[in-house]
Amino acid sequence: MVKSWKSIAALLSLTLFVSGCESANSSFNNSPSDRDERLQQILDRAIADRDIPGVVLYIATPEQTWEGAAGVADLETRTPMKPSDRFRIASISKMFVATVALQLVEDGELNLDDTLADWLSPEIADRLPNADRITIRDLLQHTSGLADYIENEDLTQTVENTPQTHVWTAEEAIAYAYDLEPVFSPSEDFYYSNTNYLALELIIEAATETTLAEALRDRIHTPLRLNDTFTEGRETLPGGFVVGYEDWDGDGRKDNMNQYNDGYGLGDGGLISTARDLVVFARTLLADEELLDPETLDEMLDWVEDGDGDLYGLGVSAWESEWGEVWGHDGKSGGFLSTLWYLPEEDAIVVVWANDGDTADPDTIARAALSTVFP
Repeated sequence: MVKSWKSIAALLSLTLFVSGCESANSSFNNSPSDRDERLQQILDRAIADRDIPGVVLYIATPEQTWEGAAGVADLETRTPMKPSDRFRIASISKMFVATVALQLVEDGELNLDDTLADWLSPEIADRLPNADRITIRDLLQHTSGLADYIENEDLTQTVENTPQTHVWTAEEAIAYAYDLEPVFSPSEDFYYSNTNYLALELIIEAATETTLAEALRDRIHTPLRLNDTFTEGRETLPGGFVVGYEDWDGDGRKDNMNQYNDGYGLGDGGLISTARDLVVFARTLLADEELLDPETLDEMLDWVEDGDGDLYGLGVSAWESEWGEVWGHDGKSGGFLSTLWYLPEEDAIVVVWANDGDTADPDTIARAALSTVFP
């Protein structure tokens, strides 16, 4: 989850980061050329200060857009990072999955009060606690109380021994949540659990009688012409995507995470995309309100507290910033960190991602970029 902007650590990090960029151009006056130089400095400084391979920033307001990159897409080949490069968007995928689920609610195929037991096979439902009480709303909003399958220690061992060519299924992954003690009773609290979105994948596939990848393409990717958005492992990616890095084995060196098969392509975080495609998706969903009816979008933006000072709706987060409330999501998976911000008061969208799963800080970069555009 994105942490509250009010935390002392986050504000201190932002202050030091922006001050460092200002020292390189103390005469910055927000003219277009100075603005562009300043935004590029933010990316260059992030590479140097955080020791990350590469980073991409895309910022869009009603008056202007800016996209830039710094660093490399591959540490071995030293291929320069480009703003148009593809990456694993990780849990930002949950916004896409939630949108499809809510579209199915609008179509009368699903109901937010339907339970896991209504849709999942008995072989799965009987192994998940409270399956007869957990609703689709609970899954979307992380109020189900289901334990997170990623926290199962057996999963790490499995990932290390899983061939890269193996394509995980939601049934296979959700088995790591079987028989785990629930965190709380359904609807009583908030607990961010990736198990919820594995269950949603299975429910969407049961309702549509197709794969989640096909449902996403038919309902979002194709209508919005998101030509660089794919479900990893389920669809062919012409040209592939950049290499993600993190210290997987704890030896202090960055490992190529693309060589590990950690269950890619699933409903909890399986999409590959670009910053530009994410901006199009966020604008269409949240600003133009064209993917969901207004009443359904209101349901999506009906918040509960997440326990960290922020809020969560149906597949989307909310938190406070210096520019008012922000709606969006962050992502972490397989050597990538990312964040997507939509600022309703400014009608601005920011996407930041880095091919580093350890030390990158997309939120600080987003704040620094916004401080440049809205000084």
